[in-house]
Amino acid sequence: GVAGFFSSHMRMSFMPDRTRGDFTLAVELPSGTPLEVTHELAGRLAAAVAPMAEVETVYTQVGITEKTLASLKEYSAANTARIRVMLRPSREGRADLQQVKARLQPLLDDIQGGIFVYSEEGVGLREILASGESAFTLGIVAEKSDEARVTAENLIPRLREISGLEDVEMDRVLGNPTVEITVDRETALRFGLEPDALARELRNRIQGTVATTYNEIEQRIDIAVRLPLDQRYDLPTVLASPVAVGDGKTVPLGSFVTQTTGTPVREIVRRDQRRQITIGGDVNNRGMAEVWHDVDQLLASLNVSEGIAFVTGGEQEEINSSFRDLGFALLLSALLVYMILAAQFESFLDPLIISAVLPVGITGGLITLFITGQTLNIISLIGMIALLGIAVNDAIVKVATIRRLREDGMGGREAIMAASAMRFRPILMTTVTTVLAMIPMGLGLGTGEQMQRPLAITIIGGLSIATLLTLFLTPVVYEMLHRATDKEYGDKEYEG
Repeated sequence: GVAGFFSSHMRMSFMPDRTRGDFTLAVELPSGTPLEVTHELAGRLAAAVAPMAEVETVYTQVGITEKTLASLKEYSAANTARIRVMLRPSREGRADLQQVKARLQPLLDDIQGGIFVYSEEGVGLREILASGESAFTLGIVAEKSDEARVTAENLIPRLREISGLEDVEMDRVLGNPTVEITVDRETALRFGLEPDALARELRNRIQGTVATTYNEIEQRIDIAVRLPLDQRYDLPTVLASPVAVGDGKTVPLGSFVTQTTGTPVREIVRRDQRRQITIGGDVNNRGMAEVWHDVDQLLASLNVSEGIAFVTGGEQEEINSSFRDLGFALLLSALLVYMILAAQFESFLDPLIISAVLPVGITGGLITLFITGQTLNIISLIGMIALLGIAVNDAIVKVATIRRLREDGMGGREAIMAASAMRFRPILMTTVTTVLAMIPMGLGLGTGEQMQRPLAITIIGGLSIATLLTLFLTPVVYEMLHRATDKEYGDKEYEG
């Protein structure tokens, strides 16, 4: 009951919070923004961040990125930029990050129409083991992508109102706006023109056509003919240019075409043969479970059309999967401990007495994590599994001594008292040396302290409380069970 209370009131996370404060600011300006404007803005932002006392290095990347594995999920175009900021090493990396973001925010507020998303950088087990998604990820699945996109656009403003949920944005599924030009076949044929020839003519006037080549030694240079720069970048001017239709007559090229504007889909993501759009964000200053509780309430209150479904992803999905697997490993560890002890003592009762300290150790670990403000994550769960093998050592020593003394002729109560006196110092010294060895790790001294602390704190708290209670719990449980099952338990009590 105590363990359940503390575990239900603890924040859960996939991995311990581990950051130097390094972050990347993704900038997306309105579609059609020239590369030069994007470059100038990225330079201004980098110049504003670089002089800050917390900042060590600033990198900027503007425009289309190289087609590398890391950039497959990142949308890049002439209107996008990424500014990576590396902070000076500090134990207060997260606080430094918030200070830099606070100073940078007024500059971002003055930029109209831009989208700015922060993402923390790091290299550790979180990055290796996690799925690569945002900490908060919500998938919206529908038969048609437009339905999913409209639902996402309506949902995002309400998600941003949830406390602890920050930088909420939708995945970039739409590309840049385009102008689609279609040749009117009937009109073209009425004037005796081939539709394919008109399409090539339009392409040549904008892109140009190779008229001849200039040959040099080991080099061949194509010479293209096209409209002047100011004309080919002006679509109305291109469509107003004449096309010969016979008998010396000309007709504007635009007379044979119709034009429409559209926004093509950049990528198609499917889940179970249905279209999916993903909303991502970061969670700060609140537990992941608390945020998802509010999100679930919001989703339950929505009035969405039939066929639209919501899919949990991100860190919450990793938590569910990892905790389920580690919970099974925890139960398996306890079973293996019992089986090994049963084989060693050739008894089913004494291993059960020894195993009584396991819930005490787990409860002690949870209480210590709660008091120190740590989250319940896979590192602390690994500490729980290790604790199962460590916490039983003291109980093994005491029960083995009691059994030996009883075999030598002592009564049950007398054997318990003698064993408690004989093994008090060895048990205490064993625990003290283990706890003292863990204290530097628990205090977070040295590199990687954020990853080490939950493991050390779990073992320190669980082992300390388990040992203190073992000194009293194990003798009490031993007497209760043996007095109820062993007829000869008290025959020789207080003899000699």
